[in-house]
Amino acid sequence: MICDVFHFDLAPGLFLRRPMPTRSAGQHRRLSWLLAGLATLLVLTPNLVATRSRAASAATPASDNVPSPRPAANAVVASPPLVRTSDSTTATGAKDGAAQGPARSEAAEAWDAIKDTSNPALLEAFIKRYGTTFFAEIAKARLDDLKAAAAKPSPPAATKAIPTYPIHRGPELPANTFQPPAPPKPADGFHQRVVLYDEDPSDPMGRKSYGSAVWRTDSIRVEGKPEELSAHADVDIPSRGLRATISFKRNLDPTLPASHVIELTFRTPADFDGGGVATVPGMLTKANEQARGAPLAGLSVKVTAGSFLIGLSNVAADRERNLQQLAERPWFDIPIVYANQRRGILAVEKGDAGQLVFRTVLAAWGQHPDEAR
Repeated sequence: MICDVFHFDLAPGLFLRRPMPTRSAGQHRRLSWLLAGLATLLVLTPNLVATRSRAASAATPASDNVPSPRPAANAVVASPPLVRTSDSTTATGAKDGAAQGPARSEAAEAWDAIKDTSNPALLEAFIKRYGTTFFAEIAKARLDDLKAAAAKPSPPAATKAIPTYPIHRGPELPANTFQPPAPPKPADGFHQRVVLYDEDPSDPMGRKSYGSAVWRTDSIRVEGKPEELSAHADVDIPSRGLRATISFKRNLDPTLPASHVIELTFRTPADFDGGGVATVPGMLTKANEQARGAPLAGLSVKVTAGSFLIGLSNVAADRERNLQQLAERPWFDIPIVYANQRRGILAVEKGDAGQLVFRTVLAAWGQHPDEAR
């Protein structure tokens, strides 16, 4: 599988596309649970499972040789796990030589059936029943979005929407004759630099928008376990009206085949010219603002509008390389695709504050590369 990651090459000033390295089949088998749990539509609850099973039995003649139903055209079918035998590697769960998919958890099946619902009662019931699973966290985010949308008053029909963050463009200049200098680095030691690079059809050099990021540590409460630390950043691009939050967490859900989870949430005004953030292909780290980024090994999925999860690979070699990059690289690149299909890159600096946050969090996890040596 090859994911497109977009880079802004500051030398020629053009957006470039470069394929991320191809992952091995073994790595994708380990990460297939993430996509399988979030993309397939199966059943709502165990009661629905039983009801559909009874309906299927009544509609189908009894036979030992009834073929299995074909999956939907857009369903994602997970490959069966592999086990090593004395002679060769074979797929488990096979019957008469035909491989079958691994059994899925009850929570995953229930979430597949309700993940597109707009009924808060269904989401609350799901959270109450499956509150300790990874899918319950996604349901909580979905429920919060529905409540926020319901609480937001609708503007009068005759009232024209006023931009929350107006954009003031400077005078038009001939192309490539002048480039404004980057704003100085904030001197308070708190706010770190952020640059949003956007494609601009009228300028082959693209467009830069400057902002800031504030890094901090957060405490996560987990039932029956001590508090868990996470790294968190609040990002603000005032001239574009774009705000984002980034959270780096250690994965504590045994049903999720990932070593760490990165949560990203983007908020844009109603008149945002890109139409909102539609896709986040992944995340990269780099040595400085102008350098090309190296991708973190993992898979990205969209949770809700403007909300994304990146599960980092739990393969030993990938995990070690990811931790090394998180600990040492001072910049992050987040490639984004807007709803209008234009592309951008959000470059976020750690700075001294961010470096201290990651050192503290990785040490609390017992995963800082320097301490591991």
